[in-house]
Amino acid sequence: MSAISNLPHPRTTFPGPAAVPDLTERVDDLDALIWAAARATDDPQLAVVRAREVAESVFIGLVLTIGSGAHRLNCSVPTPSGPVTAGEDLRLDIATEIPAVGLPASGAERELCELFALAHVSGADATLILRSRPLLEPDAGSGAPGYVVRGWRMAGGTTAPIDAAGMFAFCCSEASSGEPLPLDPSTRYVDAQALVTPPGPG
Repeated sequence: MSAISNLPHPRTTFPGPAAVPDLTERVDDLDALIWAAARATDDPQLAVVRAREVAESVFIGLVLTIGSGAHRLNCSVPTPSGPVTAGEDLRLDIATEIPAVGLPASGAERELCELFALAHVSGADATLILRSRPLLEPDAGSGAPGYVVRGWRMAGGTTAPIDAAGMFAFCCSEASSGEPLPLDPSTRYVDAQALVTPPGPG
């Protein structure tokens, strides 16, 4: 029997004005960015509808493609004020191959889909980052297995897999300066596969 669960990490809330915005606030902020980008098109409402259709197709395609394992998914969308990512990685624990998946209307999945929609409607060259490891109990001697990292590029209405070298370069350099970041020896970077995306509406 196929099973998929979304188990977000507990969020630490800090008091005062420096508090991390909650999920509803982050989704509302993304909605505002999506509509702001859509206003540059001939039909903003149609642009937003199409962006969200593409976003849901990409999300479902990811779930259908990535297979069994403990996965952590995020997305980086460049904007004029700097890259935007989800407040936390979306955890997807997939026990077997998933024959079908429905998309909830709220929750952490919605935040990721709003990022995908923002990338589409703004024309930004966004990056999807997936960290995966087997659904295994940690080994008593070596601890939890390291992550395998894969990625996809969203650009021009398409989602294309990134090879291992490209994903390594993206994850292991500081975004603003290009300076290398410390390496995690337990992390491997691998070539991504093309997404199995469902047909679009109509």
